[in-house]
Amino acid sequence: MRTKKLTCPSCKQPFRPGGPWPTDDPELKTAKQASERFEQGRNFANKIWNAARFIMMNLEGYTPQALKVDELPIEDRWILSRLASTTKAVTESLESYRFSDVARTLYDFVWSEFCDWYIEMAKGRLLQARSASKGASEGRAIVQRVLVGVLDGILRLIHPVMPFVAEAIWQTLNDVAFERGLPNPDPAMESVMIAAWPAYPASWQDAAIETRIARMQELVRAVREVRNRYTVDPKTNLDVFVRAGDAVAEDFRTLSPFITQLAGVAKLETAASIAKPPQAAGHVTPDFEVYVSLAGLIDVDAESKRLEKQIAEKRKHLQGALAKLENPNFRDKAPAEVVAQQRAQAEDLKKQIEAMEGNLRELRS
Repeated sequence: MRTKKLTCPSCKQPFRPGGPWPTDDPELKTAKQASERFEQGRNFANKIWNAARFIMMNLEGYTPQALKVDELPIEDRWILSRLASTTKAVTESLESYRFSDVARTLYDFVWSEFCDWYIEMAKGRLLQARSASKGASEGRAIVQRVLVGVLDGILRLIHPVMPFVAEAIWQTLNDVAFERGLPNPDPAMESVMIAAWPAYPASWQDAAIETRIARMQELVRAVREVRNRYTVDPKTNLDVFVRAGDAVAEDFRTLSPFITQLAGVAKLETAASIAKPPQAAGHVTPDFEVYVSLAGLIDVDAESKRLEKQIAEKRKHLQGALAKLENPNFRDKAPAEVVAQQRAQAEDLKKQIEAMEGNLRELRS
């Protein structure tokens, strides 16, 4: 895409302003965006759009019907609890004119909780064929209603800050799920602009369920972090062992279908008496300890040498940073923010070295 040539008032070089250009200009350098918020907003709009498209592509056979929240599976009750909590928080922020809090709250709920967790947990039920057993078909129908209802609520909530995106998705959703809503479906308004502001029963907010899912998420993140840390093939399922009290262990067994799906787990064992297996990477939390077996998945000697090399490089960088900080000329003459940045860099390097040394000890144990 060609753009009008601008000239920098300082260096007199031609450039084009920053923007979401689809292609590079072969003749002009592009200035950087003034703020990362532009890119974050664009990515958020794409996330919502893609989530809505996925939902609408999986609404074959959708039938509107009232939901009995107390009878829903745990993942459905969790997302409805989070929707009710988010709606309350957004409403309070709007009434207090805290618009940045509105945007941040919606971003966290839509991106992290609805898209990255609930939709992923719901995929198994969506994939169940309509010709499957009666229970499977009912499960698919219920998750369709929850997905549509939550999306409907999200569009109402984001309309004040993303009106065009909300309206475009609302119109498309009207074509495939005209009757929708939580807990009782109603005909949708012609436009989201005139739709009622969402309000959900306070009884939907369930702290116990939110705690259970948050604990499961922490376990999944721990397994994913081990996979990334040791560059294990994403297609390789891992054996995971969790030491936890009886109540937490039983809860993990109940949630095991989600854990195995989201973390790529082949075998999950959890009990209070679990022992750490050999060649396993660990992660400790106040509620449980998780060990991921790496036996046969990595070359211990090669991985140890790689870590030793990285540790040596980090130590070299740390020595340089500390030498600067010990130099009185640097401390006294450099701007305060530069000195602070150097201290922060040194602390970060120390943490990286400590983590790598811990990984090395795990490999050798």
